[in-house]
Amino acid sequence: MARAALNWSMPELAQKAGVGVNTVNRFEAGQDARMSSVEKMQAALSEAGIIFIAENGEGAGVRLRKGFVPTIVPTASHASLKVSASTVRARAARAADHAMSEMDASTAEKTERRERLTNEPDVVRKARSKSRDAS
Repeated sequence: MARAALNWSMPELAQKAGVGVNTVNRFEAGQDARMSSVEKMQAALSEAGIIFIAENGEGAGVRLRKGFVPTIVPTASHASLKVSASTVRARAARAADHAMSEMDASTAEKTERRERLTNEPDVVRKARSKSRDAS
């Protein structure tokens, strides 16, 4: 939970704590880990803004320090998402063509099915037009 609150991957926690990725993986899976490794991970998480809450009958937990905002890795740009979406649609079209090559259907039926599988969904198109209209 602490790692997720910071939006850290296992390799990020391992690097910041100075332990191996396998150590983080084993610890999170509830397997044995050296106390020194656990202390290093706890120190790295605490330094990054995590507060560890002791067991109080409801279970131990974590929270972010007041006023702390975790570093969020920037996501892919909108332009790259468009490229990715068109790439995915092209791959889906090729897969649909391949899957339908043995199908007993007319060319028009195959074309219609391919378009239903690969065209941008209406709900996405409507949402995009609304966001453009609002700006």
